[in-house]
Amino acid sequence: MFFSLDSFALIGIGAIKVSVEVHISNGLPSFTIVGLPDKAINESRQRVRAAIINSGFKFPMKRIIINLSPANIRKEGAFYDLPIAISILAVSGQIESNYFKQSCFIGELSLDGMINSVRGIISMTERAVLIRKKYFFVPDSNSFQASILKNINIIPCRNLKEILGFLSDKKKLFKNIYRTPNNFFNDNNHYDIDMSDIKGQLKAKRALEIAVSGMHNIMMVGPPGSGKTMLANRAITIMPDLSLEESIEVTKIYSLYKEYNGELINKRPFRNPHHTISRNSFVGGGIIPKPGEISLSHRGVLFLDEFSQFPNNIIEDLRQPLENKKVTISRNNISNYFPCNFMLIIAINPCYCGFYGDERKECICSIREVRKFWKKLSGPILDRIDMRVYVPRLKKDDFFKDDSIEKSSEIRKKVRKCINFRNRQFRGRKNQYNSEININLINSWLKENRKVRELLPKMLERYNLTARGIVSVLKVSRTIADLDSCENIQIPHIMEALQYRTKINIGDE
Repeated sequence: MFFSLDSFALIGIGAIKVSVEVHISNGLPSFTIVGLPDKAINESRQRVRAAIINSGFKFPMKRIIINLSPANIRKEGAFYDLPIAISILAVSGQIESNYFKQSCFIGELSLDGMINSVRGIISMTERAVLIRKKYFFVPDSNSFQASILKNINIIPCRNLKEILGFLSDKKKLFKNIYRTPNNFFNDNNHYDIDMSDIKGQLKAKRALEIAVSGMHNIMMVGPPGSGKTMLANRAITIMPDLSLEESIEVTKIYSLYKEYNGELINKRPFRNPHHTISRNSFVGGGIIPKPGEISLSHRGVLFLDEFSQFPNNIIEDLRQPLENKKVTISRNNISNYFPCNFMLIIAINPCYCGFYGDERKECICSIREVRKFWKKLSGPILDRIDMRVYVPRLKKDDFFKDDSIEKSSEIRKKVRKCINFRNRQFRGRKNQYNSEININLINSWLKENRKVRELLPKMLERYNLTARGIVSVLKVSRTIADLDSCENIQIPHIMEALQYRTKINIGDE
């Protein structure tokens, strides 16, 4: 006898449909799972047997073969315990239902029949909607996440016996469809730190405000103790709240992360990896690919402190993610895609001793050593950083000043206003932040703005900018214009953007 149910497998942050096929025949009792299962799936034989018996049903003493189709894709995890158990009970004639073809199932079983949560539930729900399933039976603890997506009925299940009751009783099924609570997506953008904690550094604060408004990559250079790390840590406090769409994107990534707690993430990520991190942990990878720090920073901030201490191979690994906003990791002819659209903040000293160019402490490095220090940062990486700002040490008068300082909430209001202005201008376009703008839109700006078009050749000649450098200047200029609520980029906007693009007075200058 043959029976099948639909379930899902995770490929990167996406999901594909997996058919759980069961065949029972006479012969010596056996229980075999095929279709490239990993160890956790093979162990499900024991979990499923115990769960069925402890739920009050009979485990058939026949030859049982489970096939997870498509068989050419490796399956991992305990996702398939629930569909395997239901399929065995259905094919052995212990349960009947009219909802099998309209439904899909996912869940890990305990030995007593309780259903445990699984990861990647949002990706699976998206796929269930795409293949036009009407019901999705999920673990009770995953029901809130799954219900965020519309056009499918989510059935939360606590144990095997309960789910079989839903399948056989129409009234119970409709009564237990999960309803998403009102106002479930609340503002959670509250922090214990604030921009007002930082004394002085007005230029650096202004640069950070521009960078956050357009999600531009920024590098802060300065001596130890100048406040680079404090500024970077507080960048997250002036960022706009995640939209529901962005929140779902971030949650899909974190649902693959071992420290994920199962909640919808509505706070922008801030990742600050140490320079001793491995490449797999930074970029992502492993036998079964998992997201790395650059993907866990998606829609948030990736802060690399003491950037010069990172190994060269990790620094160079940033090239493609910064350009394409995604990472593709291939294993066994399967490409796993992880998004990584983050704002990069780099903090770095100007030399080995850290005091090159400092007014109060003399640098002990030779010019040759300073050049060697900066040689580690390749041109292609520096070219992908839109803004650079020098953060000097505070003077004693600045530290003790009691002048009114802008709070994070005040700056965030300006950032929101800037983004709202941009959205009105780019209505109908997919770009959300100026850092994501394509070359066609930039060309349209130049076509409409004769003054800026005439200024470009002079900028190229005087500042020796690359084509990417010119594009970065124009993107940052557009963000500054948005902050000023200007329809078109003005010459002062270009001039301010150039200050953040031209080389800082270090090394061979």
